Amino acid sequence: MIDTIKSLFIKSRQTKLFLLLLLSSVFCCSLIGIRLSFQQIDSYALQNLNDLKQLKSCSTFLFLIWNLFLAWVPYWIALLIKPSWESNKSKIILSTLVLSWLVFFPNAPYILTDLLHLRHRPPVPFWFDMMILISFAWTGLLLGLASLFEVQKFVEEHKSRTFGVLFSIGSILLCGIGIYLGRVLRWNTWDILVHPYALVLDVVSNIMNPAATGYTIGLGFIISIFMLIAYFTLLSFSKEASKI
Repeated sequence: MIDTIKSLFIKSRQTKLFLLLLLSSVFCCSLIGIRLSFQQIDSYALQNLNDLKQLKSCSTFLFLIWNLFLAWVPYWIALLIKPSWESNKSKIILSTLVLSWLVFFPNAPYILTDLLHLRHRPPVPFWFDMMILISFAWTGLLLGLASLFEVQKFVEEHKSRTFGVLFSIGSILLCGIGIYLGRVLRWNTWDILVHPYALVLDVVSNIMNPAATGYTIGLGFIISIFMLIAYFTLLSFSKEASKI
């Protein structure tokens, strides 16, 4: 009976978190719509995908919607891990899901680096663009950490609490490297499968370049430290909330 109540409580909490993340995402997309009205862009004139592609630039911030979609991917994968394991106990499927999550994980906090697009673009007020970028970055960070907590809970259930925390820390450190690959070297997630050798050669050449190495370590290290602080902060909040 106690286990059933606990299970229902956890599911209720997951549902609330999902709805809040969804609400935050809708809010972000609504801000983009308002921004288009500032620019006097008629949304009804967008008849097909080609019309959207013509608008997909930093001036419209439509690229943020795509980045936000990619930020949802690791969260969706994380939610699939536990039920997939309970239904078939396949280590191959489990390994595939965990590796897929790890590959897509950097896409969520990657939106933090989109803050570099912040500058005044009349007729849109500067403060409005600032709130758009902050909203997307915040939602992306939350999606990333929410997915991390889901995977960590699964690891803790099958290994140990310590192993789960170490897994999360290692994932965050790798995430910093992944964000560097995307922002600086401009590699996409699917390039790991499509162009694996070219990606590895590019990474090695940058590591071997003394001028680039400092930048590589600096960007990956700072983002990783920031995420570790956010991770432990939210972890502490979750512990306190469970006591209430």
